[in-house]
Amino acid sequence: MLIRPARPEDCEAVADMVVDLAALFGVSSGTSAEGLRTEAFGARPTIEILVAEASDEALAAYLIHQDTYSTWRGANGVFVIDLFVRPQWRNEGIGIRLMAEAARRGAAKGARFMRLDISVGNTGGKRFYERYGFRALEHERFMVLDEAGLRALAG
Repeated sequence: MLIRPARPEDCEAVADMVVDLAALFGVSSGTSAEGLRTEAFGARPTIEILVAEASDEALAAYLIHQDTYSTWRGANGVFVIDLFVRPQWRNEGIGIRLMAEAARRGAAKGARFMRLDISVGNTGGKRFYERYGFRALEHERFMVLDEAGLRALAG
């Protein structure tokens, strides 16, 4: 299994996996291959995509991450947006290899921590992350302002 940065032509397969990940939690995804290409490879990239490529060149998994900064920590970090391994490839160490590569890339740019959010019902994911030292931050809750609210706030 080859862990590598995604290429623009991988975005179709990654978008398909994003849909699969969202479906696991009863959510529909608004992600498109074109949107991923723009955000990862456009004029002002906001995300990085890592993929796990099987020997037949099919993509088995992906991880999307971006740089972040914590004022409380006074440090740069890596924010993991998504991690997904196709069911037939699970329990083979692919997820942790993707996480390790994201950590290496972040550390090379000065990151001193890694952060992610996880769906409340994702007990398997919680066990996975805790196995590698992640812990819940009890003092924080993610909140979101959807597009209509954002537009209203922006005036």
